[in-house]
Amino acid sequence: MLFNEREMSLALAKLFELFSPSDYEAFDEEEIGYAGGLCLPEVCMALKDAVQTVYQYSVTGRYEKSFDYRGVELFNQRGCLILSDVEQMVFDEAKTTYATELWLLEDMSFAIVHCVKMKIGSEDTGYVTEYRAFKKPLEISEDLFFSPESLIEELESMCVPQWEHEATIYEL
Repeated sequence: MLFNEREMSLALAKLFELFSPSDYEAFDEEEIGYAGGLCLPEVCMALKDAVQTVYQYSVTGRYEKSFDYRGVELFNQRGCLILSDVEQMVFDEAKTTYATELWLLEDMSFAIVHCVKMKIGSEDTGYVTEYRAFKKPLEISEDLFFSPESLIEELESMCVPQWEHEATIYEL
């Protein structure tokens, strides 16, 4: 199954259905509405642009002739990173983070992943290594590790390039 607007919209709607009104800081059904009040066509376009092959381990250099490496695929299907909740962070010679991630997979299921990321060097030059481990599928409300507001914020931030006319437009 490919990332198409109908399937992505249904998957996101199911995700928002896992939240109860008490999960929202200030719940107003008219204000929040369907799927968190998001403009789903815009969100789906942003998700389509973020689709990638997800690897268990990767090394990416930001030099002209850097050493790049990709390990085994994590899901055997493409995915889109929706949300990353940093649980621990250390800054010294390198920036190291440990985060819990939410991925939307090509089969329209959601996966919870832990990621250890180490960044050495500046934004323009340096290396980034990432190690990911699949934890479990997100299927029930007890699996949620984020608030509905943080999910809405992340999905809206993915749409900013569209609003600023900097995004690639896809036929969904």
